[in-house]
Amino acid sequence: MKKILVIEDEHSVRTSIRDLLEEKSYKVFSAADGREGVALAKEILPDLVICDVMMPFMDGYEVIRELYNNKATAAIPFIFLSAKAEMPDMRLGMELGADDYLVKPFRAVQLLNAIEARLNKSEKIREIYSLQASEQEKEAPRVLREDERLFVSSGPRAQFIKVGDIVCISAESEYSNVRLADGNKVLIHRLLKEWEEVLPEALFLRIHRSTIINLNFIDKVEKWYQRSFMIKLKGVEEPLTISQRYASKIKAQLLS
Repeated sequence: MKKILVIEDEHSVRTSIRDLLEEKSYKVFSAADGREGVALAKEILPDLVICDVMMPFMDGYEVIRELYNNKATAAIPFIFLSAKAEMPDMRLGMELGADDYLVKPFRAVQLLNAIEARLNKSEKIREIYSLQASEQEKEAPRVLREDERLFVSSGPRAQFIKVGDIVCISAESEYSNVRLADGNKVLIHRLLKEWEEVLPEALFLRIHRSTIINLNFIDKVEKWYQRSFMIKLKGVEEPLTISQRYASKIKAQLLS
């Protein structure tokens, strides 16, 4: 079931849209102002956002700027609703990254068609990138550069991450949890072994059977017990343990 976030300060309009979309089997979340909407978008990561332009506290233009500047929400399809029908207002909305702009009052079918078109396009983009990723997996793995950007897809989200911004990677069954320099985390369907094949050896180091770290983010290394060590990474609250199995390899790489 696709998740849609409706950000609209007029209660009657918000309720009408919610009822309409729930009848079409969408899972609908709603917010009464821009600030509440941004917070909710970052929490639930909807498949699409419908947002009014004129709202208290934070208007629609500020909302899309905030979402566009966050890696987790930047690629979410966005539809503006507004009573402002002037071309400069519409152009501003589109230039900020909106996928569509509906002028109030609009008919229910117009909104439903706009939603369907944006969701279909988003799904098609994911299919294309998934196919490309599948084809790339068949080829011999290529070691990435530190300044290179890597396209990753996680659930409804799709984004580019810079290799050098990866702080650490932790294994979670068939998935890996990637922590980024900005504090965000991305869950990706990729084994740790596959990461080892493509990450630059001079920059990334496996410190445990389930953990890879970026050497540039090491804050300090402390001795622990039984010839093992604890590593503190910049921006990561909890320290990481270096298992005995990897201790000698780590010493050699850090000294080099």
